[in-house]
Amino acid sequence: MSEMEVAESSNDCSNDLLLLDRVFLRLGNADTDEQLESCLNRFLPPVILKLSSPFEQVRTKVMELLVHVNKRVKCRADVQLPVETLLQLYRDPTANSFIINFSIIYITMGYPRLPREQQLKLAPCLLESIENRPQGHQDQLLMLVIPLLADIKESELNLKEKPKVAALILKFATDVLLLPYRALPNAGESDFQVPPGMSVKSYKRIVEKNQLNPNQLEEMKLSIVNFISKDIFNMNDILLTLIVAAADSRFSVANHANSPLIRVNSSVDWSQPSIVAPLYSLYLGTWGGLKVPPDDRKVPACTRLRLKLIQYLNKATGPAIMFPHCVQVVFSSLFDPNTNSRLRNMALMFLLNVINNGDQVQLKKVATVFLQGLLKLVRAEEHAEHHQKAYMCLGRLAMKSPECFSNQFALLEELVKKIPEAIPEIKTALRDALLEMAVAFKINSDEKTEDKESSSSGAGTSRDEKMDTDEVTERNTSPFNQPQALALFALLDHYMHSEEPMIRYVAMRYSAAVFPQDYVPSRYLLLLASGDSQDDISNEALKCLYGTSRPNEIDDVVNNVSKKETTTVNLDEDSTKRDKDRVQEDVFKAPKFKETLNYIWEQMQKRKKGSNSKHRFVIGNQVLQFHPQTYQEILRYLRMCLNRDANLKDCSNHPNATSPLLTKYFYSDLLESEVLERYLAMITSLLNASPGVMPLTCFLDIVGCVPDEMAPKYTSLLPFLLNLFTTSTKEEVRETAATIFAIITVHTSEKSAIDKQIKEFVVQGVNNKSLEAQCGYIAAFTNMCERCIVQSRRGKFGGKGFNPVNWEPYQEAALCLANFLSHSQSLLVATSVSAVSLLVRCSALPLPNSSSKQNALIQSDTPFNIKAEASDSDDVTKFLVADRLFRIVGNAKLPSKVKERSLYTLGLMCCGERLVFAKQIVKGFLQMAKDSKEFEIHLQIGESLVLCVEGVNSNEKRDLWTEPPKEGDAKIRDAEALKENDDLLSWLLQELFKIGKHPHPHSRQATSIWLLALLKNCPERLPIKNSLPKLQDVFMDYLSENSDIVQDVASKGLSLVYQNSDESQKQALVAQIIDQLTMGKRSVAQVTEDTKIFEEGQLGAAPTGGNLSTYKELCSLASDLNQPDLLYKFMHLAHHNSVWNSKRGAAFGFHSIALQAGAQLAEHLPKIVPRLYRYRFDPTPRIQNSMASIWHAIVPNTQATVQKYHKEILADLAANLTSNQWRVRMSCCNALSDLLRGAKSLHESLEQLPSIWCQLFRVMDDVHEGTRQAATSAANVLSKLCIQASDVSQGKDGKEIVSAILPVLLDTGITNLVKEVRSVSLQTVSKLVTAAGSSLTPFLGRLVPALVAAAGELESAKLSYLSTALADSGSRELLDDLRASATRQHYTTDTVVKCMPFIDIEAMKEMLPKILELAKSPQLGTKVACAHFLVLAAHYLRAELEPVAGKIMTNLLNGTFDRNATVRKNYAEALGQVSAFAKPQSIEKLMKKLITLYETKEDDAARSAIGLTLKSIAKAKIEHIKDNEAILAPIVFLAMHAPKDDESNTVEMFEEIWTDISPGRESGIKQHLPALREEIEKALNSSSWTKKVQAANAIKTISKELSSGLGDQREAFVRSLLAAAHGKTFDGKQHVVDALAELCSVKEGEAPLSPALTSECINALLLESRKQEMVYKKHAIAALGAALAATGCDVFHQVYDIVKVILSKDEYSMDKDSDEEDNEGARQRREQLATLKEAAYELLGKAWPKSADTQEKYQDVFFSHCSQSYPSSSRSTQLAILSSVTRVLERLAILNEEPMETDNMALVGRDKAIGDVTSHVASIVEFTLKNSNQVRHRRDALNIMEILIKRLKDLQKTEEINKLRQIYQTYAHDLSKDSSHELRSKVDNIKVLF
Repeated sequence: MSEMEVAESSNDCSNDLLLLDRVFLRLGNADTDEQLESCLNRFLPPVILKLSSPFEQVRTKVMELLVHVNKRVKCRADVQLPVETLLQLYRDPTANSFIINFSIIYITMGYPRLPREQQLKLAPCLLESIENRPQGHQDQLLMLVIPLLADIKESELNLKEKPKVAALILKFATDVLLLPYRALPNAGESDFQVPPGMSVKSYKRIVEKNQLNPNQLEEMKLSIVNFISKDIFNMNDILLTLIVAAADSRFSVANHANSPLIRVNSSVDWSQPSIVAPLYSLYLGTWGGLKVPPDDRKVPACTRLRLKLIQYLNKATGPAIMFPHCVQVVFSSLFDPNTNSRLRNMALMFLLNVINNGDQVQLKKVATVFLQGLLKLVRAEEHAEHHQKAYMCLGRLAMKSPECFSNQFALLEELVKKIPEAIPEIKTALRDALLEMAVAFKINSDEKTEDKESSSSGAGTSRDEKMDTDEVTERNTSPFNQPQALALFALLDHYMHSEEPMIRYVAMRYSAAVFPQDYVPSRYLLLLASGDSQDDISNEALKCLYGTSRPNEIDDVVNNVSKKETTTVNLDEDSTKRDKDRVQEDVFKAPKFKETLNYIWEQMQKRKKGSNSKHRFVIGNQVLQFHPQTYQEILRYLRMCLNRDANLKDCSNHPNATSPLLTKYFYSDLLESEVLERYLAMITSLLNASPGVMPLTCFLDIVGCVPDEMAPKYTSLLPFLLNLFTTSTKEEVRETAATIFAIITVHTSEKSAIDKQIKEFVVQGVNNKSLEAQCGYIAAFTNMCERCIVQSRRGKFGGKGFNPVNWEPYQEAALCLANFLSHSQSLLVATSVSAVSLLVRCSALPLPNSSSKQNALIQSDTPFNIKAEASDSDDVTKFLVADRLFRIVGNAKLPSKVKERSLYTLGLMCCGERLVFAKQIVKGFLQMAKDSKEFEIHLQIGESLVLCVEGVNSNEKRDLWTEPPKEGDAKIRDAEALKENDDLLSWLLQELFKIGKHPHPHSRQATSIWLLALLKNCPERLPIKNSLPKLQDVFMDYLSENSDIVQDVASKGLSLVYQNSDESQKQALVAQIIDQLTMGKRSVAQVTEDTKIFEEGQLGAAPTGGNLSTYKELCSLASDLNQPDLLYKFMHLAHHNSVWNSKRGAAFGFHSIALQAGAQLAEHLPKIVPRLYRYRFDPTPRIQNSMASIWHAIVPNTQATVQKYHKEILADLAANLTSNQWRVRMSCCNALSDLLRGAKSLHESLEQLPSIWCQLFRVMDDVHEGTRQAATSAANVLSKLCIQASDVSQGKDGKEIVSAILPVLLDTGITNLVKEVRSVSLQTVSKLVTAAGSSLTPFLGRLVPALVAAAGELESAKLSYLSTALADSGSRELLDDLRASATRQHYTTDTVVKCMPFIDIEAMKEMLPKILELAKSPQLGTKVACAHFLVLAAHYLRAELEPVAGKIMTNLLNGTFDRNATVRKNYAEALGQVSAFAKPQSIEKLMKKLITLYETKEDDAARSAIGLTLKSIAKAKIEHIKDNEAILAPIVFLAMHAPKDDESNTVEMFEEIWTDISPGRESGIKQHLPALREEIEKALNSSSWTKKVQAANAIKTISKELSSGLGDQREAFVRSLLAAAHGKTFDGKQHVVDALAELCSVKEGEAPLSPALTSECINALLLESRKQEMVYKKHAIAALGAALAATGCDVFHQVYDIVKVILSKDEYSMDKDSDEEDNEGARQRREQLATLKEAAYELLGKAWPKSADTQEKYQDVFFSHCSQSYPSSSRSTQLAILSSVTRVLERLAILNEEPMETDNMALVGRDKAIGDVTSHVASIVEFTLKNSNQVRHRRDALNIMEILIKRLKDLQKTEEINKLRQIYQTYAHDLSKDSSHELRSKVDNIKVLF
């Protein structure tokens, strides 16, 4: 490489050529693939760089060289190229085109040859390098990477900030996904068809240079889908690609794409055109009108892909519905030859979306096109299944673009004709479409009228005047007379008579929708429909006619009952105008009576003349032109028009207060007119055919108002009417018929005839057997009497001096009625009561006042005792009539309606005359105070009391038909009577004040209502004016009642008291009421025996601070406004009970008062609204309801008002959040939730947000539970709103919100002692981080430590206690690990993770001291959170962390020695991660510190922590371990040889660390042997036994692992061990002697130990073998045996001395040493002795000397001992004996080759010795084979036999062999059948020997 560097630095052409020749030579000399690969890796990139040389010769030479390389490399697939270096060249921005082009050649050649891991590593770089490259390069690189895309990790690539690269990749990926499997060309094919969605260019770029089979293509598509599903791209960018994938024909691809597509779908903004435009483009292909190259022209998508695309196009809204693209989508989907049914269906759904959500201006431009397409579809029978949706689209299109449907009657007719034959579903669809189309045909009369007005020349002439002067012109220019309108009406008229109900329904709806309400012909059609046989048609027709189909509401419309006046005050002009406009739109319009009647009359005449039998309805001998039901509806509608033309309001059945107005209208407009005649003709026609209430009512309206003109004309009807009221079973029919009969009779007959008829009717009324006839006659003669009396006052009956009292028929009638009042028949009683009320209204009854007996009752205190029995003998007097009326009230069997009428009649008795016992009637009413709790009864008594105190001056004493009611002084007819009545009123008030103090709840309710009635109806009367202060006291007292009704009445009463006072009185009243409310003065209620302390349902109600609390709040509010008189307005508005909605309650007219009060209060809204807003959320239901009533009265639009006064309301709530009353605190919390939730933007409340949070935190710790809950709820609401408001998308406003609230949350919230506060704060902060993003950067220094601290504080204390209480360390550690895992997954920790992208090194430095301080926390959770944060910081900051890494490591190192194992693990992990970015000096310092700690701390926890730390460092950055290998290796090696513990894995950790240091153990030991020796010697010399054990184990490992031996280091190790072995025995010393024995053994080729050192070792081991501790003695003996076997030293004399002592002991004779020792101790000692014996026998075998003399001395002793002790030994000892005998036999000198001895004596001795040995061994073998069934025993015995036989055969010792053969033959047969193959083999081997 140095050669190339020289060349690069030289600009000399010859040097370059020379160097290139050398490279050429090297490439030529590369014979093997490895050499070529090495050469290319070294020289190829520099050679390519030479292409930038300015010299042509150099460039030419480079080209030759590269050609050679190509030839060599292409045929050698295993040769790797330097792709990574080439890629750097390719990405170099300064590289020229030659370098780039050749780089890409070798990249594409070399990349597929790389191992997959290397390919994956380079894939992100490849993808990022395609930007601004030629398309050919992009395609090559993308094809290389596509198969690997699925395995690229999100962390390695993020294209969200590289839109160009992302677009290139996704475009290519989309083209690959669009490629169909069948479209892949075969080799050699040149003709191809471009697949749908692609262009020729995009198709060629994929398939032209790449041969793909379908399975490869599927794998590529799956790889693409998996890649784009990762969080690498922006969601918006991958939508199209995923849709294409989801439409793939192979399930695997489509299924993989569905899940990410669902996720993307939910996050995409479907109103953005940029999102949807690519979908349109793919769906439609390239538009034919665009000028693009042929190869770039895209083919439209196929049907399968279109089905998927249109599904998502259908989600588009607003601007994303792009014109004209959507039109093309609809038409191509509906009418393309390749479309299918499903696509058509989806297209219609898409069209519906376009119509509903598309731009209206654009839609109107193409509406006609859509219309034609839909008509084409619905007219084609083959598309019948789509007709339903097509009709739906038609209807919706008509609603959105009515212009294109206007005047298309043919279309309307076409659709209607389809209805009869259609199936039910299509019928419904057609109906709905037709109804929606109605708006297109609507005729707007207003525009035409305005045009006409603007074109009129007379500036001062009104439209009404022009209508009067030029009606013909008006009629001709009317839009309804235009041909289109006439044609449409004719069509509807025709459809209205169709047989098909649905067509009639459509016609009826069109009649209502197309024409205005006052267009008579359309109303006529609706009237026809109202009598339809189909209920849905008739009900809908009624709704169109009257605005409702409910009978009661229709009556209100007919009677022109005014709607309730609003009680709200409009605050702004804009809303007022809008409301007015809306009201004007909703105003009910009725056509003119005359026009309506004339039109209907014309239609009747046409029907008469027509031949259609359906237009004739025969009833009896009458023929009607309409069905009776229709006819009645026509009359009702005409009556409504008449009432409105006469300007009558609230006109119930006549006579009433409006009857004089109707009379006037008749006289001025209708009398003697043809219209009235026709109206009467219609009425009488229906009356004769079907007599009912409606025709009778209409007839009465006319006859009653103009009797003089009408009565003579209809005398012929009298018999009919007589029959009607005597036979009809309907009470209303009877009464109306009787009234009409009376009017006609009285106005057409003489007095004598009338007298006669009245008498006759009285007789009939008494004697007729029919109950209905009796009632009819009573009604008739009563009405006749009443009419006669009225007429007499006008001088039209009875002449001068006529007195009704003396009129005989009247007397008889009165007598009859009085008797009927006590009848048993309730119907007769009810009729009689009504009759008496009619008579006493106009005149006194012709009866005496009272009898003598009754006079006594009149004088008594209880003149009318309804509970006493009635006397039959009483004379019929007025008093008796009154008494019977009172008894009716007391009759429980009679209905309330009759009772109320009776009470009303009693009041009227005082009106007809100056009744002498009027006061007694009032007393009777007062007696009833306790008898009833019915509100309606009390109201009626109140009305009657008013009648009593008004007397003859009452408005009730008038002719209702002709006289309007009078007001003020005008109604006073009798001054004297007025004086009497004033006295009566004064007395009544005093009595009511007395009764009002009675505690009975019924009595108090009655009194309050009666006082209110008197105050409302008689405010101008002197007694009332004088009693206003007293009335205020009484009503104030009633305000504290438990009854809502009484409270309501009292508040209304107080309002009226104030309203009816003069200025001086008002001031006194205000002072009085405020004093009462603020001082709490109240009269003490008396308790009697019948007092009801609690009303039903009241007991158990929660105490809410007294019932006066509502009014005290109102008083406070009024005082704050400095307008104390407003208190009365508040009180009036505070209650509006539903009882006032009844007709009787409505008479009080409180709505107008409320409106007036609201208007006065409106001036003070800025002060009132905040208080009222808060009061609406008061926890006391009564206050809440009251304030809501006031609020609704003065605030028309809650949302607008709250927005207007937002700041004032918020200030009030903030000020009262910490009020000293819990009610106020609670209401503030609830109100705050509502206020903030409805605010336009939280930014409006920015200034007060911190204080609100602080105060909410305080209230969340409230003593009152409900308040705490309300505060928590409010805090949660505020939290959500703050999170939304601080979103990154909010810009500057969001940052301001964050800066306002975060300090409070961190300082007060997260650290709060209250759990709920902490929880809300943490949740808020957590979500705030997600929403606010980078806005949080200034606060991270406080935020992160707070979150980390909270992680521990929020942990359950129970878990911490449980962890401390667990005795088992394993269970404790497991639990702590779970706690740590929970902390890392806690939402506080998640929040920290979200903060990490915004933390830089400066923020880290700021927060580090707090984090390190928290790391010392006693809480596990906080420590784990700190460690986790530092790990995150290392991952995010990486190299930036270097300045603070050392400080962090120092602190973490202390934490790694924590008592808790989980903390140790987490701190070690964190330390490791941080260390990856620390300075080398810091790492070296850390390593030395760890070594020092290991040497000074011997407990396992500390050493485990050190191991964990080193392991974490190695895991994070192995280079740190490698760099400090020399420091770490000795101590790690020593540590991995510590004694192992089952419960600890410390040793295993150090073993892993050693593996990291030195993967090959032997090489590592060799490399660090001197350092290891030094560390081992230090440990052996240490006073620590543990270290000595570790050192010994380490020596053993070194000795075993080094195959070449220890060399010159051995002696040093031996001397160290000898020093360590010297001294007393310690736990683990056996490892030292084992190591010493191991060192005595040398490897092959290694020099042995010096004899002197060997001797030292053996002596040391002999010394240790003499130690008394049996376990250690066993190890020492074993070590001695191993050393002797390795060295061959002859120390058998010493060994024998040691062994003799051991073998002489009998373990079975061992018993307890003392009484204290238990049997278990003795057993253990026996076992230890047995194992010691085994070791002794092993030692004997290994220590057997080579010296023949020594053998001769001990052989007989050895073998005889073995043979003797063998049978009695344990099995394990027997095995040891067998093993020892085997070793000895192998080395026994006498069994070797025959010696060259001549001494016979010696030979004889030798033979004897052989015989003895054979005998001893044979006994052992025979005993084993005979008695043992253990395979090992038998195997070892046979092995001994085999060895002995071989030796004896060599020595030709026949006798001994025979002895052994005999044993063999005895057991051979059984042994040959043994299951052990090993034994059978041994037997066969011995057999061969024999």
